[in-house]
Amino acid sequence: MRVSNHAARLAAGAAVALIVMTACASPPASSPPVTPRPTPVITPDPHLTDPATADDIFRAIRVGSLPLHVTNATSGDPNSPVVKRINADIGNWPLIISEYRTSALLRESLKWDPKAPLAQGNPPYAFVGMNILIEFGPVTGLLTRPDNSRQKQAEGLVALIDPLLWPIEQRSLVPLPVKTPAPATAAASPPAVASPAP
Repeated sequence: MRVSNHAARLAAGAAVALIVMTACASPPASSPPVTPRPTPVITPDPHLTDPATADDIFRAIRVGSLPLHVTNATSGDPNSPVVKRINADIGNWPLIISEYRTSALLRESLKWDPKAPLAQGNPPYAFVGMNILIEFGPVTGLLTRPDNSRQKQAEGLVALIDPLLWPIEQRSLVPLPVKTPAPATAAASPPAVASPAP
């Protein structure tokens, strides 16, 4: 007895027709495309750790737009409080970057007092941050107020070193504003009030 394949062919044809209809049908309604969130950009903290190096400071000044020229560098001996001193100039005005072994040694060696008045033999601008001393200007002759171009160069210098060494202390003929705030400190608690004796 011969069995007809007619039913099998009809079933196969119906399956093919269903596949074609499904493929040609309009796609189902979709939700709007998901916009990915931007990847957060982490701003690196440029602040150096104590002890900083004179080379770090010199490199930061070098990438600025100041007319910087290096003269030489010297190293301190093992017993010296100074590790390295870089002698350079900005627009033919002396720039000396001194790296001390520690910030305590710097303050002790120099008897550093940012409130002390400048005297002959001091540069017009001196900045201390951590273990680094930066002196800008000549140390001979009478102390006279720097002209506007020197003031602008000193401001440019502070703008480059301030983020690295804050809080910066300065002894300057014309004090310069620093832009980076000092780290927050805990507020002092109010004094305790004594209770009256019984």
